[in-house]
Amino acid sequence: MSAATGRSPIDRAAAPLLSVRDLKMHFPVRKGTFGRVTGHVKAVDGVSFDLWRGETLGLVGESGCGKSTTGRAILRLLEPTSGSVRFDGQDVAALDREGLRALRRRMQIVFQDPFGSLNPRMSVGAMLEEALKVHGLGGPNRRDRAVELLERVGLRAEHVDRYPHEFSGGQRQRLGIARALSVEPDFLVLDEPVSALDVSVQAQVVNLLEDLQRELGLTYLFIAHDLALVEHVSDRVAVMYLGRIVEVADGGDLYRAPRHPYTKALLSAVPRPDPAGREQRKRIVLEGDVPSPSNPPSGCPFHPRCPSPAKDERCRSVLPAMEGGEFGHSAACHHPDFPFE
Repeated sequence: MSAATGRSPIDRAAAPLLSVRDLKMHFPVRKGTFGRVTGHVKAVDGVSFDLWRGETLGLVGESGCGKSTTGRAILRLLEPTSGSVRFDGQDVAALDREGLRALRRRMQIVFQDPFGSLNPRMSVGAMLEEALKVHGLGGPNRRDRAVELLERVGLRAEHVDRYPHEFSGGQRQRLGIARALSVEPDFLVLDEPVSALDVSVQAQVVNLLEDLQRELGLTYLFIAHDLALVEHVSDRVAVMYLGRIVEVADGGDLYRAPRHPYTKALLSAVPRPDPAGREQRKRIVLEGDVPSPSNPPSGCPFHPRCPSPAKDERCRSVLPAMEGGEFGHSAACHHPDFPFE
């Protein structure tokens, strides 16, 4: 993405803007009249990664793997069970209410459902002005700033007095982006930002996000389940399964030579326009359902569905650590790179 969009090279010699270590988000399961805790849903179960300034990290996986919960826990929209999140050197978990409010100017989120995240009783201008007022921005020129934000995301000045129901889905997502940008953030969690849109509109919104990143120097955590889309927008890609990251690599390396069996299975299902490529690629069909996050399997969480012929007792009993390969390409697998045939 950097080369294609003309952004400055990412300086990975510098300290990361965002550093996540062993992040866990366990939700209690309560039963009975008195709500006794009988277990926990391990939605996020030990996620770690770094994200550098100006970079886009794609976070992909099947529905229910914990992607969106990870994004919300990073922003403390959900209080993590444990682990650490450091943003530009600050420990996010240690911040009090005022400190967190100040930091949220720099960390924003764009939700999957734009209509659900917009107040239907407020005009577009009022919503944008409210965000500016909460953070003490804009002063007497908040109306002008609201108009400027609308025009920046491809809408018109006359839209400022309209209400969310008067816009199309793609326009509403642009409104969500404008609201996130209103407080001049450095980092955006993009939680499935185009999955509810038509394909042609998806391309327009993705192009807008790329333009904004280049112009404003933004850093993105791009959450999605569409691997073809993630390949286009991301500098690096992290693959998530059952609350854990199982592989992370530069986008080109991951799509060219995946190391984890789960990643290989996901990529085998991605449509390709090249007929020759389709003939050469073998479709890997995973058997069984994803295990319950309230009762994950022992050892490697993927082993009950893993089609690799190298699967052995260690896979069933020992949790694999993330181990690096060539070009910093890491995978949590006891038998990475083992061919399926």
